[in-house]
Amino acid sequence: MIEAMRSVLEGELRHIRDNIAVMGAQTVDATARAVQALIQRDRAEASNVKHEDKLLDAARYDVEHDCLVALATQQPVARDLRILIAASIIAVELERCGDYAKGIAKAARRTNSDMPTFNLAEMDALARDMLDRSIKAFLNCDVQMAQEVIAADSRLDQAYNDLFAQTMAMMSSNPKYIEDGLRLLRAAHNLERLGDRATNIAERVLFIESGDLPSDVNQQAPNQVPAA
Repeated sequence: MIEAMRSVLEGELRHIRDNIAVMGAQTVDATARAVQALIQRDRAEASNVKHEDKLLDAARYDVEHDCLVALATQQPVARDLRILIAASIIAVELERCGDYAKGIAKAARRTNSDMPTFNLAEMDALARDMLDRSIKAFLNCDVQMAQEVIAADSRLDQAYNDLFAQTMAMMSSNPKYIEDGLRLLRAAHNLERLGDRATNIAERVLFIESGDLPSDVNQQAPNQVPAA
């Protein structure tokens, strides 16, 4: 009886992990496409990213539902319980990452000038790598990889600060770039926030393995996007 129940729980955990893996891949892909749409001024692709966001919304609720069913019917304890709690939270984090991709796509659809994107491609590569590695850390229970994701967040913050300074300087020197400069800053801020979500996911991996969440540390907040 106990072995049969264990087999059912393991099957449900595999199903949940598989859905998290799919969500992660979709989010990484949507982010890459949204950033390229902004860099290349591809409004059609930006619209595609925006419309596909509904798929991530639905996937999030599917994972949450599966986690709740497993909690209610299998009564998991210890590490299994932490995996289910973490998976439910990670699904929300990924859904929010999809919202960031949609926000970047929105900027791509509205950008009209020849405003340069500075190091946005570098930010994109770093943010997507963090997100991809955080998901792999969860799927493989890889604590070292999770710690590497957390350490990488400061590099993404610095890249954002660099772009912020360059964009503000250009808007100050040439007012025609103000509107699109603000759009670029919002897009870059979305990438910075995506890195924060990846860090949250990595911290959940540490929670699964240790039962403890890392203590918050005081960090200098990156520059904020000025109001339009």
